[in-house]
Amino acid sequence: MRIDLKSRRAPVIGLALLLVTSPAFSQDASACGSADWFAVRLAQAHGKVLSALCKGEMDAAEDHRQRAETELNEVIKAAPHSDDAYAARSALLHFYLRIGRFHDAGAQIEAMREAKPKAPDLANVRSLFALLAAHPDMTVNGDQGESVRSQIIGGNVFAPITVNGAARSYMLDTGLDLSLMSELEAKRLGLKPESSTTRMSDISGLVGAEVRVVVVDELTVGAIHLQHVPFLVVADTNGAFVGIPPDQHGVLGIQPLAALGRLSFEANGMLGIRRGMNGKDETVATTEPLLFVGTTPITRIVYQGRTLPVTFDTGATQTTLNPPFAKAFPEVVRSGQSQNHDMNGLSGTTVQKSVSVARLSLEFGRKVELAPATILLDQTTSTSAWAGANLGFDLMQQARPFAVDFRQMKIEFPAR
Repeated sequence: MRIDLKSRRAPVIGLALLLVTSPAFSQDASACGSADWFAVRLAQAHGKVLSALCKGEMDAAEDHRQRAETELNEVIKAAPHSDDAYAARSALLHFYLRIGRFHDAGAQIEAMREAKPKAPDLANVRSLFALLAAHPDMTVNGDQGESVRSQIIGGNVFAPITVNGAARSYMLDTGLDLSLMSELEAKRLGLKPESSTTRMSDISGLVGAEVRVVVVDELTVGAIHLQHVPFLVVADTNGAFVGIPPDQHGVLGIQPLAALGRLSFEANGMLGIRRGMNGKDETVATTEPLLFVGTTPITRIVYQGRTLPVTFDTGATQTTLNPPFAKAFPEVVRSGQSQNHDMNGLSGTTVQKSVSVARLSLEFGRKVELAPATILLDQTTSTSAWAGANLGFDLMQQARPFAVDFRQMKIEFPAR
């Protein structure tokens, strides 16, 4: 969860903020001459020839795994000490982190350190990746589809799961790069946190305590079984879990969620889960594309006929508009009321300048309404430099039913 201004629970922040706060770790489309991955893909479809690095990054964004890995490794092999090779290793690092291949991610960290031994970000995350690499990589099994009943609690979506055989209800957060649980939850599950020297920077801009990790041996969602799923462990006093029932002290991040395949958010509260390609989908009225920027899923919204790339964050209770939106629509900013908003993170809170507008009509597969609409005026994360918004679950609920298909990298909106 990257941005969440008014939730009763304090937001949690993805590990990506550790990795992309410096240009060395940037995962925008700059190698392709654009800040917009969708524009790059459209240009490619119209015949533009992409550079080898850009093509590899584009295939990673589209989750063409074998092709992306081959292309990025070829860039490295062609000129191992070049800037392109370093950028290719960064893309592979994020790619491996997203799919749970921690040994390979750690190898990229070490190779990047050889190229830039004094890079502070690399030195910071090295300890965490070494810890993750000490465990088996995440695996997933099971293709049978199943539906479970989700719950909306405080504007967040929860689903029933089992963790090492124990029944739980965890929040679903596509904006979180590593899953999360409280100290109490780790203790109840008999898990002993392992400490690293890595420190997390979050949305507040503050640096928190050293990161601790547990690895869950068995995690089941519907009929899908995952093994060796890492979780960050935070203090019980963290706002993410204060006042929350003990069996809800966990958050599933993008790694297990993407591994589930296709997630159908039905209007009646049911959550359909299907990893395999078998089964019949609903009649689809419209679709929106889905891409990954590093570990972050992105899609599109439309405002006044203009299409904008947005981060797709099921863990944000409230959609917030970013500085690129303010730049594109200055008349909307002028019509709003200036105000300060607290930006909450695991490490604390900072105040950001923003503008509030009573309501805006948008399109996310269907017509949706953001009321009130908060427009942030200053960059808060690397993605907020180019993404028009952080799309939260408030607008997703209005668009139900919809399905997030990580197998075919698209969001489907069945006919109502």
